[in-house]
Amino acid sequence: MAEIEMTSQQGPITKAVKGIMGKYTAAFEYTGIKFPPRLAILGTIGAAFFVGLITILIDPVLSLLLVVLILDIGMGLPFFLVDKKIAQLEGSLPDVLHHMGTTLKTGGTIEVALREISEVDYGPLTFETKKMLREINEGRTFEDAFFRFADQSRSELIRRTATIIVAARRAGGGLVDTLASMSDDIREIARLKRERVSATAMPFMFLLAAGVFLAPLVFGIVKSVLEILLQSAVDEATKAQSVILLNSFDTTFKLYLVIETAFNTVGAVLIRTGQFTKSIPYLPFTMLISYVIYTAVSTTFLSLIGG
Repeated sequence: MAEIEMTSQQGPITKAVKGIMGKYTAAFEYTGIKFPPRLAILGTIGAAFFVGLITILIDPVLSLLLVVLILDIGMGLPFFLVDKKIAQLEGSLPDVLHHMGTTLKTGGTIEVALREISEVDYGPLTFETKKMLREINEGRTFEDAFFRFADQSRSELIRRTATIIVAARRAGGGLVDTLASMSDDIREIARLKRERVSATAMPFMFLLAAGVFLAPLVFGIVKSVLEILLQSAVDEATKAQSVILLNSFDTTFKLYLVIETAFNTVGAVLIRTGQFTKSIPYLPFTMLISYVIYTAVSTTFLSLIGG
């Protein structure tokens, strides 16, 4: 009974770990990374622990930022490559649909269209088309092969496209018109996304410039001025208190800049893409850049003015 209770208590934790490992391994398989996922995770955690242990005595804030950065790169890179591959698949989809429609309009079959597409460079879609052709030659129907590709693509757009195409084909007519309409609609969606990126370029740049570059620059100068003023104390006891007060200000400035940079990055990416999760890969980089600018400016400005 005790073993059963212990197993049930560890169940949710074990399930969560297995779920994360499953997603991580699936990302490796999807992107074709030829490296053991478990070894990548252990290497990332080991590197983060080693760097954090070395830098924590120098600066706890810098140590935390470096640890988060290493974990972000090691754990987030496969998922970043997954998003990149999905974007490539969706980017080539309108041209592939147009190619299929043109082939069908000239009297060809779906299989002929897929064979033609497999001989043209459409990026990852060419490889997926070859897999569909192989499955069809092995006895699978076009519908099954297309649905398999759509499910494994991780793209909601491709899943919807597959559903519409298969439904139009089973209906027995209008497939050519459906392909042409879908190709135009997907191109229009891509154009609207590009227009959004272009229209939000100025607020995006303003938020990053103000939060990541300008704010640490100003705080670095303020910290240098405070240090000069506090060091001008004559009494030794007052100087000791001044050092403590300066260190307190320095830590407060660093923490504020890290938090402020994180909010600015999230806001900038949210304006640009409309998705909160897209900001996660960039947070450690912008926070570290802000920290480095603050440290460099506070040190350089103090030396320039004779501190």
